[in-house]
Amino acid sequence: MCIHLNLMIFTKIIRGFISAKHEAGHWITGWILEKASKDLVIATTNNGDSYCERNPHPDFVDLEQINSHLGNRIINLLSGAKSESLVCGEFNNEIYIHLIGDYKGAWPDYFMASELFRYYYRSLNPSCRKSFDEEWNLITKKTEEIIKQHELFINSVANEAIRRISGEQSLINFSQADMLNILENHSKGSLTECH
Repeated sequence: MCIHLNLMIFTKIIRGFISAKHEAGHWITGWILEKASKDLVIATTNNGDSYCERNPHPDFVDLEQINSHLGNRIINLLSGAKSESLVCGEFNNEIYIHLIGDYKGAWPDYFMASELFRYYYRSLNPSCRKSFDEEWNLITKKTEEIIKQHELFINSVANEAIRRISGEQSLINFSQADMLNILENHSKGSLTECH
């Protein structure tokens, strides 16, 4: 019985840590790019859904605003799996491919990002845009830059999620104020903390 309980607690901790890294990636890109991130909910069970609550999409007055928002939303969607695949300051492409390739986990985010990218690409001025692959790589690179720049914040959210895990609790809630406090207190350093 004791071994089973320890395994259950260990599983909750691992799920909470991984989900927190994923959702913290969504939160930080949503905040940095559009101040759109609100509360964060981390599920510690297999059948729970973690999510980053967002402000509603703004009203747009021109194509440039739509284009900018689409690009930011694509970055936001890619950032969860990118956060999970960032290990000690380096992106592990094998982890990333696994996360987006199994039709669960981060796959829905990747699918939505790739669908939105088709519209984003077509909304770019044809005389200025690069090839489809080059534009996709630019978006991916920008995603990675933001995530790498905020790795300490992402790891701090994951560590705080572990600290908050208790007994029967299946959800860990972070208010926007909690997230801003973590951002304020734990993103000041430029050193990479490995997790």
